[in-house]
Amino acid sequence: MGKTVSIPEKSIIEMLRALPEDTLMDIVSKVFMESDVFPLTKEERVSYKKAMRERERGETISWEKLR
Repeated sequence: MGKTVSIPEKSIIEMLRALPEDTLMDIVSKVFMESDVFPLTKEERVSYKKAMRERERGETISWEKLR
Protein backbone atom coordinates (compact mmCIF):
# COMPACT_ATOMS: atom_id res chain seq x y z
CA MET A 1 0.00 0.00 0.00
CA GLY A 2 1.34 3.41 -0.95
CA LYS A 3 1.64 6.45 1.21
CA THR A 4 -1.27 8.91 1.11
CA VAL A 5 -0.37 12.55 0.55
CA SER A 6 -2.46 15.65 -0.01
CA ILE A 7 -1.76 17.64 -3.16
CA PRO A 8 -3.71 20.76 -4.11
CA GLU A 9 -5.90 20.31 -7.18
CA LYS A 10 -4.20 23.21 -8.94
CA SER A 11 -0.81 21.51 -8.56
CA ILE A 12 -2.11 18.27 -10.05
CA ILE A 13 -3.59 20.13 -13.02
CA GLU A 14 -0.34 21.98 -13.62
CA MET A 15 1.63 18.71 -13.48
CA LEU A 16 -0.74 17.12 -16.01
CA ARG A 17 -0.52 20.12 -18.33
CA ALA A 18 3.26 19.83 -18.36
CA LEU A 19 3.16 16.26 -19.69
CA PRO A 20 3.47 15.28 -23.34
CA GLU A 21 0.15 14.10 -24.82
CA ASP A 22 1.21 10.45 -25.17
CA THR A 23 2.22 10.29 -21.50
CA LEU A 24 -1.06 11.87 -20.45
CA MET A 25 -3.00 9.36 -22.57
CA ASP A 26 -1.14 6.51 -20.85
CA ILE A 27 -2.02 7.90 -17.42
CA VAL A 28 -5.68 8.38 -18.33
CA SER A 29 -5.81 4.86 -19.70
CA LYS A 30 -4.35 3.39 -16.52
CA VAL A 31 -6.54 5.44 -14.20
CA PHE A 32 -9.87 5.08 -15.97
CA MET A 33 -9.62 1.98 -18.10
CA GLU A 34 -7.23 -0.49 -16.51
CA SER A 35 -8.59 0.05 -13.01
CA ASP A 36 -12.18 -0.61 -14.12
CA VAL A 37 -12.96 -4.25 -13.32
CA PHE A 38 -16.07 -4.36 -15.47
CA PRO A 39 -15.85 -5.02 -19.21
CA LEU A 40 -16.96 -2.22 -21.51
CA THR A 41 -20.57 -2.28 -22.55
CA LYS A 42 -21.41 -2.37 -26.25
CA GLU A 43 -22.26 1.35 -26.10
CA GLU A 44 -18.95 2.16 -24.40
CA ARG A 45 -16.98 0.20 -27.02
CA VAL A 46 -18.80 1.99 -29.85
CA SER A 47 -18.22 5.38 -28.20
CA TYR A 48 -14.54 4.64 -27.59
CA LYS A 49 -13.96 3.53 -31.19
CA LYS A 50 -15.77 6.63 -32.46
CA ALA A 51 -13.61 8.88 -30.28
CA MET A 52 -10.41 7.22 -31.51
CA ARG A 53 -11.47 7.68 -35.14
CA GLU A 54 -12.24 11.36 -34.46
CA ARG A 55 -8.82 11.75 -32.85
CA GLU A 56 -7.09 10.11 -35.83
CA ARG A 57 -8.89 12.50 -38.21
CA GLY A 58 -7.85 15.50 -36.11
CA GLU A 59 -11.42 16.32 -35.12
CA THR A 60 -10.64 16.68 -31.42
CA ILE A 61 -9.08 19.50 -29.45
CA SER A 62 -5.36 18.88 -29.12
CA TRP A 63 -3.72 18.66 -25.73
CA GLU A 64 -1.42 21.51 -26.75
CA LYS A 65 -4.41 23.83 -27.23
CA LEU A 66 -5.82 22.90 -23.83
CA ARG A 67 -2.64 23.83 -22.04
